[in-house]
Amino acid sequence: MRSGSTEHEHAMVRAAELYYNDGLLQSEVADKLRLSRWKVGRLLEEARSTGLVEIKIHHPQSRRRDLEKLLTERFDCREAVVVESQASKPATMALAAQAAVDYLVELRPQPEIIGVSWGHTVAAIADQLPEGVFREPMIVQLNGGANSLTDTVDAGSIIRTIASKSRDPRTALLPASAIVQDRDLAQRLLADRNIARTLQAASDADVALYSIGVLSPQSVLRRTNCVTADEVVSLQEAGAIGDILGHYIDRNGRVVDFDLDQRTIGLDLDRLSNIPKSIAVAVGEEKSGITRATLYAGLCNVLVTESNVAEQVLGNNAL
Repeated sequence: MRSGSTEHEHAMVRAAELYYNDGLLQSEVADKLRLSRWKVGRLLEEARSTGLVEIKIHHPQSRRRDLEKLLTERFDCREAVVVESQASKPATMALAAQAAVDYLVELRPQPEIIGVSWGHTVAAIADQLPEGVFREPMIVQLNGGANSLTDTVDAGSIIRTIASKSRDPRTALLPASAIVQDRDLAQRLLADRNIARTLQAASDADVALYSIGVLSPQSVLRRTNCVTADEVVSLQEAGAIGDILGHYIDRNGRVVDFDLDQRTIGLDLDRLSNIPKSIAVAVGEEKSGITRATLYAGLCNVLVTESNVAEQVLGNNAL
């Protein structure tokens, strides 16, 4: 290495130490090193751009930019929002929901058609939206609702919440269960004029917001009787690890039960992946596998998640 380059590196390191470690002003660093303030500013800028200095914000609400960068580099995902996992799942959920809200609020131009699914995660996001968040939006239900209202996470209440916080909203609901009992009934429902119109609006959405579901006896789809206990077992045996809008997929992002899938009322996965802002939200380490499958299959182009999930997704290289 040439001596000039060595001297330049030393000046860069010394300027960074004085400015970041010792807390001196740029003018004070310039005096100590007998350099101009302009030169000190250039040295500090170069120290950051070359990675010599890495700035980290240590705050429970700060985002993990390092994990976000790795996720977008490794998968076909344009954007990632990763919050720091908290001591409890409710605290992590609240933080992830707020991060999703921040992302939605900052979208420019504002979305004209917003597609939403249902469940605890989407409900938490809807609850945290500020008043007047959207102007004249159409809010569309992406997939059929629950067979049971034992959970207060139904699509209707979520859409009403978002509409109540928007200016001059319009809404479009899917008056059908997420998964119906037979294929003939599903075909008749999909041919219904109102349902077909809603699904067309959903496919034209600027933004789709949905939560990633894990396959388990405790999942929302199971607890609300959209799938039976026997179907959960059959899906597990077929290799399913979770669902996207009621479509059950395996670790490679492939639909595993075509009969069940043809009984599913909602936007299909191909159309979901083509929405400009397809935002998947995943909270809970148990969702790491299905999150990775979602990314691997390109079913979302924006991911909102927590650091524990992101680290497991990035650390699992097996397909």
